[in-house]
Amino acid sequence: MATKVAIIGGGAAAAFVITELLEHGVGMPAELHWYSGRRGGSRGVAYGTPVDEHLLNVRATAMGLNSAEPTEFLDFARRQLPDARGADFLPRRLYGDYLEARVARAFEGASFRGIRASRLRTEIDAIEMTDDGRYRLVDSAGYPSEADLVVVATGALPSRALPQVDEALIAGGRYVLDPWQWLSANTLPFEKLRKVLIVGSGLSAVDLALSATDRWPQVQVTTLSRRGRLPAAHGRDAQLPADGLPELIADLHERADLRSWTRLVRAACDEADDWRGVVDGLRHTTPQLWQQLTEADRRRFLRHLRGIWDIGRHRMPPQVARRVLELQADRRLIALAGRVRSVRAGRYGRPVLTWTRGPQHDIAEVARYDLVLQAVGMDTDARSTAHPLVRSLVRSGIAHADSNGLGLAVDAQGRIDAAQRIWTLGALCRGRDWESTAIPEIRQQARAIAVALFRELASDAARDRGIERRPADAAETLW
Repeated sequence: MATKVAIIGGGAAAAFVITELLEHGVGMPAELHWYSGRRGGSRGVAYGTPVDEHLLNVRATAMGLNSAEPTEFLDFARRQLPDARGADFLPRRLYGDYLEARVARAFEGASFRGIRASRLRTEIDAIEMTDDGRYRLVDSAGYPSEADLVVVATGALPSRALPQVDEALIAGGRYVLDPWQWLSANTLPFEKLRKVLIVGSGLSAVDLALSATDRWPQVQVTTLSRRGRLPAAHGRDAQLPADGLPELIADLHERADLRSWTRLVRAACDEADDWRGVVDGLRHTTPQLWQQLTEADRRRFLRHLRGIWDIGRHRMPPQVARRVLELQADRRLIALAGRVRSVRAGRYGRPVLTWTRGPQHDIAEVARYDLVLQAVGMDTDARSTAHPLVRSLVRSGIAHADSNGLGLAVDAQGRIDAAQRIWTLGALCRGRDWESTAIPEIRQQARAIAVALFRELASDAARDRGIERRPADAAETLW
């Protein structure tokens, strides 16, 4: 009986794993079943936007699925944008097109490589262990199927409303938890808006501000976040590594505590010609540095420094930054620093915001808006998520939630338990790596998972033939 491999998820992480398996697993002794969800695509939320003004925040040359072909996405993009350059920040919509085309190509070539693969447009809501050590997958309609190896590639978890929000506002559509799906609708319930609040000030908030000011020319958008700062901007050209970076990295590894790191990185940024060269230069070693931190220091970072890191690490493309400056100059975009105390329904069901500001957050303000959009960043807290599959994995004990709310506890390969054959990647691995949501990191994780799967498949095939095979040799017959 062929080993059954299940890939669960409909976004970029699933696309990377699928292409790795289908394009490198020549003669793979397995059946691959991709449960891509009801939407059925490989775009996911990040690349599902139809708006060309929503840009990637990574340059085109770093976005290929295969690191051996770094210009693959750029070559694809030039079919629509002949003048596109490798240093450009291209539309996310175009990257979604690329992902779908690459997955389709991988499926088309699967039969020529002797691989049996299928795609099922269904949601998996639960995974259960069977008595013979396999997995029972239960879809949203309650129908079961079985698998021997499973990759959970669901991406970030569904957004949850802030606890200070009146549920009546959500029910009435005046407080929106999923702005992307809301904005992609053909018709919107509120066509005349003058004041829109965005809770959050990261890259998603910026994209929402651009969309709102474009859809409603008369609207004024306010962002509210703890620091009131929008993301920094990328430089026009690709950033060169800062001088002295190897020495800085060595010092960081030697002094594995948050206070020392803060002092060292701040000094390096002050001395560099461009601080972005320091931040970008640390990217490849950030997971190793994160793993050196104690739990106490990780919690301290998340409480005090996370927002500062995000401002400098996740930056706006230059053309987006120019548009933001124009909107701010026209007073159509205002960034406030403060904390939400409550969002309740006021007259005619419109949102009334009470928020605090000042050094001690002791000054209360009240403001009224027509609409509130929530954009507080991706949710990865598996301890209390409403996501059916992740919730079932944690409740059954198959998986364990990260203690800091950063996805699931995983090993170096992305396995959720060393004794089990379930892997995950991307956003759910933030507890292990911190930097785990961008395409370069997901690409590396997908390849590591593919190698691990090939080893398991080769071991299964050898066992079926009554042959003992060393684990180190297992992947060689398939890669």
